[in-house]
Amino acid sequence: MTKHLLLLTCATGALGLWAGASQAATAAAAAADNQSATNVTEIVVTAEKREQSLQKVPVAVSVFTGAQRDVIGINTVQDVTNFAPGFTYDPANVHAYIRGVGRQSVNVTDDQRVANYEDEFYVYSPYGLDKSSLFLSQEQIERGPQNVGGRNASGGSIDMISVRPTDEPYGEMRASVGNFGANDIEGAFSGQVAPGLDVRIAGFDKNQDLGYYRNLAGGPDEGNVIHEYYVEGQVDYKPSDKFEFWARTFFENWDGRGDAGSRTGYQSGSWDETNLTDANAYVGGGLFVNPNYGYSAINGGNPGALAGKNPADPLVTSVTLINPNIRNNPAMNDPYTFASPIPRTVTLGNYDDFNYIATWHFDGFDVKYNGGAQGYDYHLNYNGLDTDVSSYTLYAIPGVTPLTLYPLINSNYEEDDWWTAHDVSIQSTSDSPLQWTAGGFYYYQHYNQPYEVSDPLQPQLAQPVFGGPGGPNAAPNPNHDLLYLDYDFTVESVAGYGQASYKINDQFKVTGDIRYNFDDKYGTESARYLYMGSNLLDVPIAPGLPLASYFGAATPSLDITAAQTCLSGNPTDCNSAAHGLGRGVTSMGIITPSGYAYRDLGITSDAVTGGADIEWTPTPDIFTYFRYGRGYASPSFNAGQVLANPVTSTEFLNSYEVGYKQSFGKALLIDLAAFYYDYDGLQLPISITNGGVTQSQFINVPKAISTGVEFEAYWSPIKDLLVTTSYSFDYTSIQTGCTGTVTAGVLTPAANSLCLIDTNDPGAIEPGAMPFPGQTGATKDQSVKGDPLPDATENKIAVDVAYTWHFDPGSLTTSFTGVWRDTQGGTVFNRFYDNAPSWYDLDFRALWKGPNDKYEIIGFVKNITNTLQYDVGTGGVGLAGNATSVGQYETNITDLAPPRTYGLEVRYKFF
Repeated sequence: MTKHLLLLTCATGALGLWAGASQAATAAAAAADNQSATNVTEIVVTAEKREQSLQKVPVAVSVFTGAQRDVIGINTVQDVTNFAPGFTYDPANVHAYIRGVGRQSVNVTDDQRVANYEDEFYVYSPYGLDKSSLFLSQEQIERGPQNVGGRNASGGSIDMISVRPTDEPYGEMRASVGNFGANDIEGAFSGQVAPGLDVRIAGFDKNQDLGYYRNLAGGPDEGNVIHEYYVEGQVDYKPSDKFEFWARTFFENWDGRGDAGSRTGYQSGSWDETNLTDANAYVGGGLFVNPNYGYSAINGGNPGALAGKNPADPLVTSVTLINPNIRNNPAMNDPYTFASPIPRTVTLGNYDDFNYIATWHFDGFDVKYNGGAQGYDYHLNYNGLDTDVSSYTLYAIPGVTPLTLYPLINSNYEEDDWWTAHDVSIQSTSDSPLQWTAGGFYYYQHYNQPYEVSDPLQPQLAQPVFGGPGGPNAAPNPNHDLLYLDYDFTVESVAGYGQASYKINDQFKVTGDIRYNFDDKYGTESARYLYMGSNLLDVPIAPGLPLASYFGAATPSLDITAAQTCLSGNPTDCNSAAHGLGRGVTSMGIITPSGYAYRDLGITSDAVTGGADIEWTPTPDIFTYFRYGRGYASPSFNAGQVLANPVTSTEFLNSYEVGYKQSFGKALLIDLAAFYYDYDGLQLPISITNGGVTQSQFINVPKAISTGVEFEAYWSPIKDLLVTTSYSFDYTSIQTGCTGTVTAGVLTPAANSLCLIDTNDPGAIEPGAMPFPGQTGATKDQSVKGDPLPDATENKIAVDVAYTWHFDPGSLTTSFTGVWRDTQGGTVFNRFYDNAPSWYDLDFRALWKGPNDKYEIIGFVKNITNTLQYDVGTGGVGLAGNATSVGQYETNITDLAPPRTYGLEVRYKFF
């Protein structure tokens, strides 16, 4: 199937609700008067631009209409995931996964596996799925490789279809209030300004003043605190029956302590209070000190920390606490509390768009061109680690000024991104049994993604040295950086595609499609690493006397950039020994005069993909299909770190799917799909330890599978009662094991095997670890064979029961929703510290519809029982110890859906 599977009409009448702003107010009112919840209304879609029943489309697709979303309360992307089988969404990173296939890294060179479209125009993320029914007439999730039209997508696609301008005057305003200080206002107006020319203007202003999470260190609340505004304009021009043109432009911005990148969860375990540096605890892990080590001071108020501290680390003589009552991580007792001296803030600016669709109708075929441009500037600032410590002082020998550490680092992440996409297609429109489509697609994207970790208060960072105290000065470091990573990349993608189908008779139809992709990625990367951690401060000068105690405030910071990066001439030259070049590297790595490691990267790739399906319609009410599709992902770069092996190989997916759809009169619709994915070369980011510093690396997993069953149904057993349900079972598994040869206790992995080190459990001692036998070192390679893919939920079920009471005048529709989701892993290491528990959700919603469809009132409660709900799997952290646990211990870093929310919304239609 294709991204062009656009809903034209949908089950708006199934719940007896107004169809939204997608038609004139008078037409909407008439439709509302004539429709009820008695029957399940047929859903009509456009597949390859041809109208047909959803029950006759040979692909697994979930559809959410504006009316359905209003009744059930599907108003966030997470709500969509609850009802879409096989679909998972990570709101912190705006990553979508379908059947275990999705983008695994925030590195922008890693392509989205799920393509996202707003009115057929490719966009980078499904962020817009949370727009209300005033803006989106329908949303849909298509599962499986997409090869006809648009950008290459191996996992599936998400289509967001706008409410279009009307030829009759239409106007509506909506306002809502809720707990946590939520208040929104929306409005839309449209009408005809000239014969054949319809226009629409719409916008919203959304706010939440109070956060879900309370900062006990005196800072502001966090979690969905936001101010967001959006304004769009549309034109729909049809000068004749031979040509039509539609265009949209919008601008949107938001700021605050909410939305993508904001605080969305908590760390469940204790802080590490006993180790000066803990590589897994800190942003830029291993480069600087652990702020919570300050608790080992005598005045830290935590005797266990003092007793349990690493004896090699310097003695802390004093500590400054922001809140003297906080002695450990408050989230251990209440997940909605935290301690952070620096607020986590996010902004999205210059989020602008212009996209359009032009269609020419000829005898027997149509020519369509859709294109546009979109971009944004994203900024995230956050503290490196939750703590209540603002500074601490280390012991110094008499006559030496002590070293005071200010461990409150600032982490600044930016993503400046823009792209343009263009798709031209020609499609047959005759009544012939042979139908065809041919087209071409061009995509250009440019982005810059700098990441800076700094400590403005630590004076020693301003002038780092090489080697140690007394060593030569390195390049100045005026921003007091500990870590600076950046890459500036361009992506160009060109594709040609074609599809042909032949209807053999009323029962059988065959379809085949083919696509050629060419991808070119090129750019630059730079990095700088500054060090002031325990391996410097602990260096023994005399028995029991570390360097930090001997030099005190004169202890320098070190420039270790050359040691952490791949440069021509390094003794262990991690590129080609002869040229300093490796695959994907187009220039030798150098150190610039300003101290940054720098090099050029680039790679091209191409692939032929496609698919085929056969449809069998044994009766008018039964539709079955078998479909094969092949997906492809171009190579990804581990850009920004100047490390060895920066690029992955291509990724391929073979999808096999069987579908069964049946309509039981107008009372029941069912959609059933079973699938099997053969997954080759999954591109996966993992953590590695390089000289005591935690970094990332991209690898290819040779073989993995995803297989399962998905079910969706709409059932109206009696008049005015509608039951909506979905279920998915998705078993995913890595199929490649760890093999190799052990010599003197050291493993040499075999070619095409998969041997990984878990940086949270380097010794492979935690329950569930699978170390390769015979290794004797402190760090052991493990097998992950049999472990599930990240963020693939094995079982997920959602049920909504809605009933409408009719009054004179008006009607009341109540809706109860129940959701249950299975345990979900966050990494390829299927360990307790990486997995989110199973959870359930209960929601209630009531919609009062006034006479003549002039107004609506909606009341809602979401997460009635205020349970902890997990958006995605967790990311474990293996820490080196704390006041009550000697040695390594594990803790979860968990993303949560919102707690209990409730509110009231009023809608008024002017005409």
